[in-house]
Amino acid sequence: MPLGTVALVNLVGVLYAARFLLAPIVDRHGSARLGQYRGWLICTQLGLLVALAGLAPLDPVQDLPAVLVVMAVVLVLSAFHDTALNGLAVRLIAPADHGLANGIQIAGASLSVLIGSSGALLLYSRSGWTVTVCALGAVFLVPLGLLTRLREPSAEQRERPSVLWTALADSVRQPRRVMWILVVIPLFGLAEWLGTAPQSAMMLDVGWSMGRIATVQSVAISVQVVAAFSAGVMISRWGRSACALVFGTVGGLSVLALLPLAAGETVSVLTSFAVVGVAIAYGAKVTWFATISMQMARRETAATDYSVPMSLEGAAVTVINSAGLAIAAAVGFVWLLAAAVFVAVVGTGLAAVWVRGRVGR
Repeated sequence: MPLGTVALVNLVGVLYAARFLLAPIVDRHGSARLGQYRGWLICTQLGLLVALAGLAPLDPVQDLPAVLVVMAVVLVLSAFHDTALNGLAVRLIAPADHGLANGIQIAGASLSVLIGSSGALLLYSRSGWTVTVCALGAVFLVPLGLLTRLREPSAEQRERPSVLWTALADSVRQPRRVMWILVVIPLFGLAEWLGTAPQSAMMLDVGWSMGRIATVQSVAISVQVVAAFSAGVMISRWGRSACALVFGTVGGLSVLALLPLAAGETVSVLTSFAVVGVAIAYGAKVTWFATISMQMARRETAATDYSVPMSLEGAAVTVINSAGLAIAAAVGFVWLLAAAVFVAVVGTGLAAVWVRGRVGR
């Protein structure tokens, strides 16, 4: 595939990463009959079904330009859908259930990555493009059926449009929100982001086959699903600060266990456990981020308040994964992971202390 085409595919992906920019629209405009966020979800679900139906008869190679256009539509619809889902979750879920609910949500997201990557590729290799796309479309019928029976609670107050659009600015205006988005999330998550970036390259350097690497990473993602859900349960039972210490410790020790691999040593069992450990910590921390972001969200601007930190967290992961490889090329794998361990210690302490302060709407 030409580099220009690869760049275009990556550019299409930016549409979803910037979904927080759509959040004020979702907060402001909605159906009085269907519900503010429920209406968006039903409409985008139907739109996604239509888009996937249009994608099914296309050839992914011969019709690549058309495929990219349809995929762009799918990503825009998905951005509106997931933003509305964030808003609905804030209004629907009781504060006491935030941990468990976000554990289920993040576990589901990890599972969808596993199914949408490995599962879709396996189905594609056996049944072809059309069957794979139709199968993905069929998945959307399940939540659509549930949405028809769901009733959405209303917000206590609807703000004026001019005020609603300032919700994005509020995220970088209020000191505690600034601290959360620009300091706590990056520092607490950075160790796993840096620890994940060079994993494949390090394993290839010591002679691991692509099949072996894929197996270990698939196991890691599978365990991450369980870890994300378990983290939600732990947050509900143990509290935010204690869980920050636990999740940070697991992440720091797991990245530390990757150092022999970074130095060129082939310690298969240790490496496998370390990769799985990093995945566990990452899944747990994303659940932690999501839980606190939900607790900080206001009901009247729910989609915006919840989507901004979570969207920027996802964008930061993408940037760090690329930057991590560049840094490793400059300073070496060992120094990169040593820095990640140091950041893990600092980030864990900061997160545990910061979250003891007032977190709420």
